[in-house]
Amino acid sequence: MDAVVPFGAEERKVRAARRFGRIGLVLTVAWLLAVPAFVVWTGLPAPGFAWSLAALYVAALALHLWRIREHVTSLGRPASVPFVVATSAVALALALVGLASAWSGWFWGLVSGVLLGDIVSGMRARRIALWVVVATGTVLGLGLLITHQRDYGIPLPPWLGPALAAFYVCSMWLVDVERVWWLKAVTDLDYSRRVAAELATARERLRLADDLHDILGHALEVVAFKSELASRLLDVDGERAKAEMEEVQRVARSSLTEVRALVRDARATDLAAELAGARTVLDSAGIELVVRGDPATVTGPARSVLGRVLREAMTNVLRHADPRRCTIEIEVADGAARLRVVNDGVGPGSAGIGGTGLKALGRYLDDHSGRLDAGPGPDGTFHVDAVLPGTAR
Repeated sequence: MDAVVPFGAEERKVRAARRFGRIGLVLTVAWLLAVPAFVVWTGLPAPGFAWSLAALYVAALALHLWRIREHVTSLGRPASVPFVVATSAVALALALVGLASAWSGWFWGLVSGVLLGDIVSGMRARRIALWVVVATGTVLGLGLLITHQRDYGIPLPPWLGPALAAFYVCSMWLVDVERVWWLKAVTDLDYSRRVAAELATARERLRLADDLHDILGHALEVVAFKSELASRLLDVDGERAKAEMEEVQRVARSSLTEVRALVRDARATDLAAELAGARTVLDSAGIELVVRGDPATVTGPARSVLGRVLREAMTNVLRHADPRRCTIEIEVADGAARLRVVNDGVGPGSAGIGGTGLKALGRYLDDHSGRLDAGPGPDGTFHVDAVLPGTAR
């Protein structure tokens, strides 16, 4: 069976990434709480601005927490239009009122920058760039108009406050967007990992189903054929009928051994052994067998792969045709191994011969970098042609 990928370490990495994402959320909120603390430490704003800034700050914090809640339920979803309008108004008002309130009012631009990140998260890159340029230019331009009309009593250039506020707006949105992008990347990778695990499981189930079809389909077909032959010979040739029933027992036990080997992942097929078995079965059925080529020339993985191809071909010969002649050609050239099985006795309307088994065989050859061509011919024959390159896995 295919090796099962150990997901324990990967699961720990995903959990660690999510934990760091939550830590980032906490740090962002901490930064938002640091803004009023800094303003209080540097001096309370003018009385006319204190309540306005407090109300805007509470509204900004509520909008940011609301956006975090949206990301938790649907990470990466663009913000709704009402949220964009409300957040834009609060962010711009907070930056401008902050600049008008005190010389340290530029620090409120940090909150406006975080809110800008809430607005643009989930947008395409061009729209994000447009929003950042417009928001930065608006805060800088209107901030310069406000600070030129204010006297803070401190010898600072009037452009410094608006420039710092614009800088925070231009840069702090990255913190929010980068955190959301990181969390979304981790979530998508985790989802992809789980899908890969499910696909691997489904693929392994399909492989087991194909192998069981290969083992039991061939065995049951041989058992049915030889049992029918033994019943016909019972009154004519008792010794031969007994020999055929002993062969039925051998095939049944061999198939049981293969099923057990399949469970232990120790099953193997061999082209030479399958060719010997095919010769015995076809001789019992009175079908002329012509073999061209030597199975000993096929080596490596191709020996087992083509052995399975021959087994499925013999199953089709017994189940779907009434042949008088079967030809098996084995060829090795330019590092590639080829097996071709052709039988006659195929009636009209037999395009779907061996449909399930041949589809499974085609998938099996694809897995080993090979190619399968099978189908009826115009002269009442059916061919199974498998080619396996030297690079077969």
